[in-house]
Amino acid sequence: MKPTIFSLIAICAILFFVSPSFGFQATFTPCISFSEEYTDNHYRTNNDKEHEYITTISPSFKAQILEKTSGVEIFYKPSCVAYDKFDEDNILRHSANFSGWAEIVKNFRLDVSDSFLHTEERDAEENITIRRSREPYYTNSASLNLTCQFGESDSFKLGYLHTILENEDPDIEDNERHNPSIAITYWFIPRQLGFETNISYTRGELEILDDFNNWTGNVKLIKCFTRHFEGFIQYTHTYMDYQGDSENYQIYDPAIGIDYAIDQDTHLSFSVGYFYQDREKSEDESGLSINGNLGKSWTFKRGSINFTGSSGYDETYFGAENLGFDIFYQAQYNASYSFTKHISGNITSSYRRDNYVNLASERKDNTAKVAIGLTFQPLQWVFIRLNYTYQLVNSTLDENDYVENKGLIGITFQPLQWVFIGLNYTYQSVDSTLDEDDYVENKGLISITLSPSRPFRKK
Repeated sequence: MKPTIFSLIAICAILFFVSPSFGFQATFTPCISFSEEYTDNHYRTNNDKEHEYITTISPSFKAQILEKTSGVEIFYKPSCVAYDKFDEDNILRHSANFSGWAEIVKNFRLDVSDSFLHTEERDAEENITIRRSREPYYTNSASLNLTCQFGESDSFKLGYLHTILENEDPDIEDNERHNPSIAITYWFIPRQLGFETNISYTRGELEILDDFNNWTGNVKLIKCFTRHFEGFIQYTHTYMDYQGDSENYQIYDPAIGIDYAIDQDTHLSFSVGYFYQDREKSEDESGLSINGNLGKSWTFKRGSINFTGSSGYDETYFGAENLGFDIFYQAQYNASYSFTKHISGNITSSYRRDNYVNLASERKDNTAKVAIGLTFQPLQWVFIRLNYTYQLVNSTLDENDYVENKGLIGITFQPLQWVFIGLNYTYQSVDSTLDEDDYVENKGLISITLSPSRPFRKK
């Protein structure tokens, strides 16, 4: 599987709407970081652990152009990674991100994004399954969204997501996803009664397992009791159709919940439901789905604390492991504290239990993680950080068990924004009664200014 030209088309579409004839703000921010990492379990095994020291050098930059009705941002970070004992794992990582938006006409907006990653890191994927291999892999995720705002709170949205995962490790399955979607939000009575609906289709193309077509529809009825408090009931239906011998299923998932804006910066969301997976032949699955989130931390004079928790189901098909239907329970705690003006610390802990119920043999994974960090900022553009991470996986499959302790020390140099101004074009014509004074002139100018200062706004 090879990346499509979707990303290039999206970039060109956004750049087309960034007109140089209007004022814009342009910034360029370079950065470089150095880090030394230690792990006591390089290959995440349960026995015969191997420790390792990993040295990383990462230059990077972020470029941004903002106009009144459009904008683009590009980020790129190559990383040179050297292993002390296992130098066969040495690699040049690449991480690149593009995002852009344009208001094509009033109330009609185009958003595009593309993210590319080439790495050997096990935790770089946004996926809950376990990756042990240090073999390189790459992912690419491109999205396009068109949004039409046709009322104060009414909107219509078309979206498309395309993802690719390719692995050099032959034991890990490659995959590709195509995911168009449509969403509508409409208020029958403004600020009193409304609904949201979302329909999406996912085409999953897997290297080894069966390809599939997945249809998911959701409808949500919302009632505003006060300006800051609303309740809702919703129903989600999923139909999974495999293109092979794998067993098809449907998911029925009603729920009820509340959204409460406690104050300007704090938002509470809570819902509870019950899902039922109806399988064609095998035993069905069911359970509670609970989701609670406080949208803002409890903030104190020098610190903050935040808790979140949820339970429900996932469909895991596009990561290092394709394990199908997953019933999960998870909780997370975050805290941060500023000891002085230049020294701050943070701690994060999480727990997740996954039960993959549609596999031929039972598999349950329990994952616990604790991370502690300390950041020292001696100068405005210098950051020194210390991090320690403890991670444990306890699975019903003994070969998946492991405990890993990691420590990292790093330093980052990030100057203030460096300003650049792009292209200017001038057309000038003089038509005189004296023919020798007649002329037509076209001028183009590319100007670049590098200066560690505040962003410059062109008039």
